[in-house]
Amino acid sequence: MRIHKTAGRWAVLSLVGAVAIGGLLTGCSSGDGDALPAMPFDTVAMPAGRAPTATPGQHLAPGEIALLPQTDFKGVADDAIETTVLGLAQGDPSFWDKFENGGEFAGDTPFFAVIQYRWVTGNVTSYTTPLLRPVLNDGKEGDVVSREYFGAMTADTACPFEVPRFDLQDDRGRDEYIACVVYTAPIGSTVVGLSWQNADEVFFSEPDPTVNPFYPAPVVWDVTPVVPRK
Repeated sequence: MRIHKTAGRWAVLSLVGAVAIGGLLTGCSSGDGDALPAMPFDTVAMPAGRAPTATPGQHLAPGEIALLPQTDFKGVADDAIETTVLGLAQGDPSFWDKFENGGEFAGDTPFFAVIQYRWVTGNVTSYTTPLLRPVLNDGKEGDVVSREYFGAMTADTACPFEVPRFDLQDDRGRDEYIACVVYTAPIGSTVVGLSWQNADEVFFSEPDPTVNPFYPAPVVWDVTPVVPRK
C-alpha cells in the first residue's frame, strides 16, 4: 500500500509477515537473522546551554547542531527542538525485499539518515519531530518513506545497522532522542542534503514566506552518504 502526500511520495512499508500501523514500520528483522552492524556515525554531545537558533538559508555539516524554531502555518510557536544530522548511509535496493510492498520501490535506492534531537521546549512524547526532506544531486526532492515517532519503529527495522535507543533526559530534564529516517532517490541519483522548511508533510497552500521564512530558504544539512559495512 502507498500513501501519496504533497511532499513527494510518502509510502507505507509493510514488513513480510508484519502489519503496518499508522504509516509506521513494525516488526523487527535484519533480513538474515544475524546481528546488525554498528552504526557508522558517532553521536554528539548537546551543548550545556542552548544551541544557536537556525537562520533561513543556513547550511550545516553533519554533527552541527541548530535549534529549529518550529511554528504552525499561522506562525504560532510550537516545540523548539535542537537537531543535528549525524550522517546518511546509502543502502542497496535489496533492502526492499523484506517488505510486502517492496516491489513498489523498484528503481529506487534507499538512504538512511540518523538524526539526534533535544527538546528545548516540549518533550519527546509530543510527536513534533522536525521533518527533514531529502535534496538530490540534481536539485530535486527525493521521497520520504518512513519517519520515526517516539520509538514507534524499531531501529533495526528502519536502518540496516544498530541505532542506539537514546530515550533519555539531560541533567536539566530535557528529552533527548535518536531516530532513523528512510528516504529514497532514483537509482543513479544521490541525496546530498537534508532540508528543514518548517512545514508539515501535507499542506494545502504554499506557506506565506512572511510568516515562514524557512519555506523559501530552508536550513540544509549537507551530507555525503556512506556505505555501511555488511
